[in-house]
Amino acid sequence: MLDKNDPSTYSHQYATVNGIRMHYVDENAKSSKPLLLIHGWPDLWIGWREQIKFLADLGYRVIVPSLRGFGETDGPTDPAEYGYKTISDDLVGLLDYLQIPTVTVIGHDWGGAVTWRFGQFYPERVKALASFCTPYAPATKVEMTLEQIVQVLPNFRYQLYLCTPEAEKDMNDNIPKFFRRVFRPIADGMSLIDSKTGRLAEGREDVPRSDVVPEKVMDYYIKAYTKQGARGGLNWYKQTHNNFVQCKDLDPIIKKPSMMVTAELDKALPPAMSAKMSEFIPNLEMHNVKDSGHWILWEKPEECNALLKSFLGRVDPVSSNKL
Repeated sequence: MLDKNDPSTYSHQYATVNGIRMHYVDENAKSSKPLLLIHGWPDLWIGWREQIKFLADLGYRVIVPSLRGFGETDGPTDPAEYGYKTISDDLVGLLDYLQIPTVTVIGHDWGGAVTWRFGQFYPERVKALASFCTPYAPATKVEMTLEQIVQVLPNFRYQLYLCTPEAEKDMNDNIPKFFRRVFRPIADGMSLIDSKTGRLAEGREDVPRSDVVPEKVMDYYIKAYTKQGARGGLNWYKQTHNNFVQCKDLDPIIKKPSMMVTAELDKALPPAMSAKMSEFIPNLEMHNVKDSGHWILWEKPEECNALLKSFLGRVDPVSSNKL
């Protein structure tokens, strides 16, 4: 029996795709209506815990991979083995393995960015796209460094630290403390990086686990990151050059039905960043969830699930439910 807050009760599967061993959860596999849910950093598949059972109960097949570098999926140490095209190839390899021709892709954080790029690299494999927090932006035609990007988007300044060896050590030496600090609702008012020391967890006060994050879920994150280490996930922040090379020739227009959901109080990905999306995605609906921070999926699960139910009911309805 699936308990959304007990990671051991989900259907864990493994496949070799694109040269790596990938872990994924696959719920309601008998359904012919597949969804691909894509997590971000420093997340894992279990970040979708409030959505997986909800969507499966609606009648969808819910496939939630651990991305390259995260959890039980292989994490190459070399940053050159990442980038949006590489990740998209991982995901299309998983769809091929599962013999799924087309899918609706739903992402959060880095997973939202992957969702948009997957829709550009493999439009023939996509029914519809949705992203929480992460806006679509067309690939740049001129290469920029991360430092130059931060000059334009100062809310990304934290990423400069995440690229450093110090950040990797900071995380690896303080995994329980790091996750107890980072996985909190926005109302708790905790910053990702200390404004004085510039550190994620080193030298910062330890805090109790937030009641919003169940103990078994927190233990799962700590165990997974203790085993894999921080490097694979942090490699995602070292992709400015790779992503330019891999994405510069993509068609900037996305023609698939799409939904963008912003979180009103997200400091890393503020809603204003999504203002021009409709110029590139003609069939786009946009929503803003009030009083939500970056962890919108479990801060505001009822709102997120209602938006997903409504969107999916239009773009890929399941005939046997009450959508």
